[in-house]
Amino acid sequence: MTEEKLILPDILALTPDWTVAVKPFGVLSEDGADTPGMPSLLRNALKDRGAAFEDVYPVHRLDRTTEGLMVYALTKRGASALSRLVTEGKLVKIYTAYVTLPPDLPEEGEMRDRLFFDRRRDKAFILPADADRRGAKEAVLRYAVTDRFDWRGHAAASVRVELLTGRTHQIRAQFAARKAPLLGDGKYGSRVNRKGPSLFSAELSFPWNGVTERFTRPAALK
Repeated sequence: MTEEKLILPDILALTPDWTVAVKPFGVLSEDGADTPGMPSLLRNALKDRGAAFEDVYPVHRLDRTTEGLMVYALTKRGASALSRLVTEGKLVKIYTAYVTLPPDLPEEGEMRDRLFFDRRRDKAFILPADADRRGAKEAVLRYAVTDRFDWRGHAAASVRVELLTGRTHQIRAQFAARKAPLLGDGKYGSRVNRKGPSLFSAELSFPWNGVTERFTRPAALK
């Protein structure tokens, strides 16, 4: 598949050092060996806007099946500064997740688990608190149910999620462990037929030159 056949990402902001864009569903956060990812698509999209950038640096990632807001550096200075913000926890990402709603899920709260990601199986597992497993890491998030609705015959809810740690498949695994798998996430137990997990990076904020940059992109469940 050539780059021209792929959907170019929407660009929400462009500065000399970074750009904020919407990663489409199914696109890699980084360029693959044989597959163009967001950096390649952004170079094309920026060229279409008359802004040529040879270098596009990823500083954080989203799973291939997660769509939504991402920031990319366009200079080494921008990459260094943004990477530092990520390390310091100052780049804040808020997600919208659509989940199958169990009757006993509290309206809001914190999820704290020990999580192990099995790369061979490409799946995360929640471990008992006292489990001693090499590679297991603490996974923490805060959430709040924002709406309840029926979706194709299933009791569902939209949930606002703030990650306090950035583990692979963290949101998917933690909600599934509480019998609230994301709609369409068959890998983690969903029985809802959809193209993939219903997870969106809906809000993004970070400080830059003394100002907090904030971006929002409403999630659309299709």
